[in-house]
Amino acid sequence: MSYICYIDEAGCSTALPHRNTDIQPLLAIAGLIVHREAVATLTREFLKIKRTYFPGALSSNHPLDDVRQEIKGSDLRSAIRKRGHRATTQLRFIDDTLALLEHLECRVLATIWIKGIGAPFKAREIYTQSVQHACRAFQSFLADKRASGMVIADFRTTQLNDQVAHSIFTQKYRARGDPFDRLIELPTFAVSNNHVGLQLTDVLCSALLFPMASSVYCFGHVVGQHVNGRDLLIRRRYTKHLKRLQFRADARWSIRVVDRHSRRSSADLFVVPPVQTRVESDVIRLEKADFLHEIASPG
Repeated sequence: MSYICYIDEAGCSTALPHRNTDIQPLLAIAGLIVHREAVATLTREFLKIKRTYFPGALSSNHPLDDVRQEIKGSDLRSAIRKRGHRATTQLRFIDDTLALLEHLECRVLATIWIKGIGAPFKAREIYTQSVQHACRAFQSFLADKRASGMVIADFRTTQLNDQVAHSIFTQKYRARGDPFDRLIELPTFAVSNNHVGLQLTDVLCSALLFPMASSVYCFGHVVGQHVNGRDLLIRRRYTKHLKRLQFRADARWSIRVVDRHSRRSSADLFVVPPVQTRVESDVIRLEKADFLHEIASPG
């Protein structure tokens, strides 16, 4: 048996200078593990889901060209933050996408970095560490399955790609043994508009992990456009689904969080929030006030 792990990211690498900011408060690097024999089915079925929910975004008459028109996770997140439960197209798109991943027994791994306020954020080092963690978790998964695999990451820059690949190379070919012996090659890098696996990882990372982590670890610490009360809707609707896509990797769960605000546990990401918290109520009240002010203002 063999598997592919697709890796993508959400967020940015800019440090937070203070708590009131529109800089993204976290960086999430996620991986989606797919059995080799499931890739074709995953690709065809995801293209059907795209066509079902976003036909207007697909300009070609040829169904296979739909792969080149991405439905970005950040756009899904923005629509849900703007419309809440009324973002039915986006929510149902995510529903069907998660159902497909569960049906094909895909698995998810991730490292989510919650930035500290006024603290340095070493982007290259953190991204490299995250890919190394992904490879270790993937290695553990493969060992459990007695399988082999390869990693395909979303292309960033040639220099950064080279640094990440070389960090794995130096470990894989060290004299005292290969810790990644079930990876048949070093991580390779690809452009997402021809890889459904990367597009799906973007949805998981940007539309689910990012807003979920923001609402858990950033509420009360950061104020800005990337911390939104309606992220709690995403947590309530998808926490259990995402939790089922985890796996055990060397006695730890495959989705980990590094919280530089309060050092909260990774397990807190999967606590389903109550119907409405005080924070959410205050945020929604302020959003409503802003909306009423906007429609009352002349021009």
